[in-house]
Amino acid sequence: MEFEDELAIGTGQAHLWSLVSDPEVLVECVPGAKEVERINDREYRGVIERGVAGITMTLDGEVEMTELEEPHRLEAVGRGEDNRSNSRMEAEMSMELTENGESTTIAYYIDMDFTGRLASLGARIVKRKINSDIGTFFDNLKERAEE
Repeated sequence: MEFEDELAIGTGQAHLWSLVSDPEVLVECVPGAKEVERINDREYRGVIERGVAGITMTLDGEVEMTELEEPHRLEAVGRGEDNRSNSRMEAEMSMELTENGESTTIAYYIDMDFTGRLASLGARIVKRKINSDIGTFFDNLKERAEE
């Protein structure tokens, strides 16, 4: 499943970068995040609990930033699993200051795959839920950044 979009957030790149790399902010912004721990500058570990079509999952996962160009761009790979489902993710995100210098445009691309019970629900149901969660994450991030 692929997801991509872009949006403007009314803050500078450095501030936005500090927010997306702060485990406490990630717990506040990521739907269903129960905990996020920074292992080092490139690795995070966490737990997300989500429900989809009557199935509740508690995914334990890890994300590794494979490329970092602070505060402009990052690439990451991640995986998550519970006792019935597995997920894999590759993501790219760029942050560019707008021409007026008053906000930052975030462009993202995410490629995700699922196996197990979650995959049995069907791609349309899962994709709709993930797309909604991605939108919620960026809405939460925007609200936090523009406080």
